[in-house]
Amino acid sequence: MPDPARQPVPPCQIIGFGPAAISFLIAADRTGLLPDLLRAGLIIHEAEPDVDALLQRGINYDIVSNSAASDFLEGIRPDGAFAEALDRPLAALLRQTGDRPVPLQLVAAFEAELRQDVLRLVRRFPQSRIRFGRRILCLRSGPNDGPVEGPGITAIDEDGTETVSRRALLACGSIPVIPDALAGAAARHGVRLIHSERFLRPAGAATLPGDAGRIVVVGGSHSAFSILHKLLEETGGDRPAIDILHRAPIRRMHLSAAAARAAGEAFDPVADVCPASGRVFRFQGLYTRSRALYEQVRAGLHARVRLVEIASDKALDQAIAGAGLVIAGTGYRPRLPRLEDAGGRPLDPGTLTANCAIDARGRLCDGQGAPFDGLMGLGLGFGRRNTGIGEPSHAGAPVGINIFQGADGEALCRHLADQTTKDQRKAG
Repeated sequence: MPDPARQPVPPCQIIGFGPAAISFLIAADRTGLLPDLLRAGLIIHEAEPDVDALLQRGINYDIVSNSAASDFLEGIRPDGAFAEALDRPLAALLRQTGDRPVPLQLVAAFEAELRQDVLRLVRRFPQSRIRFGRRILCLRSGPNDGPVEGPGITAIDEDGTETVSRRALLACGSIPVIPDALAGAAARHGVRLIHSERFLRPAGAATLPGDAGRIVVVGGSHSAFSILHKLLEETGGDRPAIDILHRAPIRRMHLSAAAARAAGEAFDPVADVCPASGRVFRFQGLYTRSRALYEQVRAGLHARVRLVEIASDKALDQAIAGAGLVIAGTGYRPRLPRLEDAGGRPLDPGTLTANCAIDARGRLCDGQGAPFDGLMGLGLGFGRRNTGIGEPSHAGAPVGINIFQGADGEALCRHLADQTTKDQRKAG
């Protein structure tokens, strides 16, 4: 028999109210899980003081999307909790753009509308709440002396307040990564170094000095070519010179092996082809505007731009010597609070290249792939293992709004639904 002194606890708390959290809620609505979560008591913690502050962060970049505009709509259930968003002007603009890229500032405004929809939805369920201005410093996983029998999660914020739930979803955003070798080389040569996170924001052009001299962009992915697009837009004529430094060969994405062969792309017919979609270099290759710009550079249409493949840290050091500015398109890692077990010992998540590893069900794992009780992750900086999505040669994480709202979000929903059913059986 359950102990009557123990009160029902929320099935889940979400750390963060940004794009990843919205993606999860859209997936939960589409799979039918959202009403149960709201009735049982869903808690969202957000470090920013209000929704207006959130608009300045997240996906509010001064570039276009890698995804098609329609991807931002296709995960939304037409008769679900977010249906009204599909009838508003911003959704109409996204729909009209179709399979073409879309300015991310437009997407950020659409996401802000969805966030307001969540606020209105949560007000209808007194058991659920959104806590603004709450920075979670620690998540403690495991049995505790509180109201949760068995595994549970205790979230501890800056003033020591503890919030207990069965499970927790980490959707708390990401922070830029600058490799040590790059930071050290820039320091040795006295070269100013910034990350794409800063440059690609709406006010990022202000970071360009008038006499920057040669500009070096480090990276060969979409981030690097988004940086290059903005540099070409913000600087005119034939100056400054721009070098794109990349270690791995730059690839292009193709919709099929036949298309890749027709384009002259070198690829392995097994390792470089996504079994789920048939696309070649689905997650390693450039597409849409970035691909077009890369092909223009290769064809010599931007004479001041050079593609420079580097093979070592020494070559990197030499390549940035004398530059006026270095912009790093070197990726992100998740912004994690401290993670610990019930005894206060730290939990060290495993990694999938630079990403924090999650298993096929969306659970955070240790370095051997064993999941931590009750901890889940979603969004940029998390890499889900063993999904069958993406080309086998891709060492990183599948990234995209259709992944977060689709396959990754649905995996989390299935896991939460299964675990909630088990919790109810134990309680009964």
